[in-house]
Amino acid sequence: MMQAASNMTPEQAQAMLDELSPEERAQVEAQQQKMKQGMLDLGHLATQLKPSAEDPDAEVSMHKVMLALASTPAMAALGTDDEALLGSTKTADEARALLSKVEDKLEEFGAFPVDALNDLPPTQWRNCVLLYWHMYKTKDEAWAEAEKEALGGEVDHWRGGANQIATSLLVKAQMLLPQQRWVQPTLAVARASALIANALWSHTDEAALAKMGTILEGDGLPMPKLAVSASAKPRDASEGTAEITAGLHVAVTVELTREHAAAAGEGTKPACNNPQGIFEAYWLYLEGLKPEGTQNSLIIAKPLVVTDLEAKVIKGEAVFQAPPTAGTYTLRAHIVSTSVIGVELQTDVSFTVVEDDVPDLE
Repeated sequence: MMQAASNMTPEQAQAMLDELSPEERAQVEAQQQKMKQGMLDLGHLATQLKPSAEDPDAEVSMHKVMLALASTPAMAALGTDDEALLGSTKTADEARALLSKVEDKLEEFGAFPVDALNDLPPTQWRNCVLLYWHMYKTKDEAWAEAEKEALGGEVDHWRGGANQIATSLLVKAQMLLPQQRWVQPTLAVARASALIANALWSHTDEAALAKMGTILEGDGLPMPKLAVSASAKPRDASEGTAEITAGLHVAVTVELTREHAAAAGEGTKPACNNPQGIFEAYWLYLEGLKPEGTQNSLIIAKPLVVTDLEAKVIKGEAVFQAPPTAGTYTLRAHIVSTSVIGVELQTDVSFTVVEDDVPDLE
């Protein structure tokens, strides 16, 4: 119905609404409000994560992503400073006291620089603490168990609400940011997505990686061990051809080698927990490297999926028009996961563009 209305004139859309029952009209208005809210949230994330003009290819920190998520309009669903958080029985002061205790533990963990949250507005501070607590709560399980009674179930309830909102926002951001051709914000959102999805705190910490292994083991899956390589050639040309004529098309092939692939016919295959039959999923992001001071561009964002645990290699290909100017160009292929921590590989591939030496017809 919403799609049909989008192709109508305002008069036609209004006529259609007039024919609806009050219940149907309420559903349409709720959907419209939801779409409007979603656009506001994505616009906010794009504004907060947009590359700077001074250093457009600077890495985007996890803290910047958390700040952006914590200040979205969607997070208002947790309640304002003067309202009870998610139906809490705690007053605003009591809630702040509980979360201050959590913040102290997060600072001890080194989750963010000391005093990094001090100057935030109260609502954004609260949301940041909840998001960080979602990622770090299992780092010291003995402390969490000892403080369980003091913190009560409400802190965990608030954390769950913040996680639910952030997860939805990150899924949408995974689609939005590649459309802007922004490399570093796209990679940062992918990293944050994997951490939030698994309630883990680091892509490199050994304890976090061990917990990731335990999570995968529960699904009967091994921790990924991957290697990546890439090659470039003219489209439809033979292997090994390195030069591409200006203005024609170049094909880049990225191969992801699964060193952890199951041996053929070995063991019992685990049941897949999704209807698409996907056991592993990765993102291939292809970045065009440009001279310093000029923003690099994201050329392609493409999923690479594994539906056969015995597959040794999965491939992704990008085809695009070669630059019009002769010279050597370098691309960087990134492989990341939004569902498994510790997966981030990259490799560079270069190709040479030569001038079209075919004379113009007179």
